[in-house]
Amino acid sequence: MKNRLTVCASHLITLPSAPFGPVREAIADARETVREFDPELVVFFGTDHRRAFRTVVPTFAVVLSATAQGDVAGPVGSYDVPAALGRSLVADLVAHEFDIATAYEAALDHAFGHTARDLLGSISAKPVLPIFINCASPPHATFRRAASLGRRVGEFFADRRVLYVGSGGLAHDLPGFREPETGVVLSEPERQAWIKDVNERARREGTVRELVRAWDESFLAGIGGTSWEWLDSIGTDLVERGGNGAAECLTWTAAWAAGGRGLTTLAHEFDTSGRAVAITQSA
Repeated sequence: MKNRLTVCASHLITLPSAPFGPVREAIADARETVREFDPELVVFFGTDHRRAFRTVVPTFAVVLSATAQGDVAGPVGSYDVPAALGRSLVADLVAHEFDIATAYEAALDHAFGHTARDLLGSISAKPVLPIFINCASPPHATFRRAASLGRRVGEFFADRRVLYVGSGGLAHDLPGFREPETGVVLSEPERQAWIKDVNERARREGTVRELVRAWDESFLAGIGGTSWEWLDSIGTDLVERGGNGAAECLTWTAAWAAGGRGLTTLAHEFDTSGRAVAITQSA
């Protein structure tokens, strides 16, 4: 297992508007660890903010060709995706009874782009195989199912030197994602105007959820070990306890299971925007 490194992190950590605190410092430490590890492949479990997947939203999908949308000051360009390897992974997952989708092309948003740039320097610095997990448009997978997917992916790549990445969460609530998903594709300016209106309405009506850090602490404790017992309880009343953004931690769960080791939390800031970085290197 010396050929596995797992890093899970919130996205948007290095935006100029983001706090200059422990999490920003931790992502720099994680980037140095990744550089020293020098993976031959990055398997990236990420989500989407209803940009790449709108009219059809798979629960899980392996992406065979990917570009970056550049939203929220994110990177642009193309990922170096090993398509043949992705096809082999899809075949293996289907053979092991995972109903996995194949995305032949996807324009991935900041859920992939920011974290890839933060950890690798650029989105094309290493071969990256993106695995999409739906976290924005309910119903979501269970945490146990995400872990099962991650474990099988880890088994498939057992003989390779792989960096597993999970990007998203922790507890935070996104009022714009409370509206029913319609599948209607908006332009980015239309989308931002709609989200702004929904957020302002939530503040006026007093429906902004006040979250507490207990969900974060429970989740970080779970991925800090190797037991799977916590997976069934962590998703109970998820929106009420962690906000609708907490589902992004399905990506962390898959990466944790792929790596097969408990994660060490390098930094955690509870500010209702779900900021944390966790990392482990197999001994």
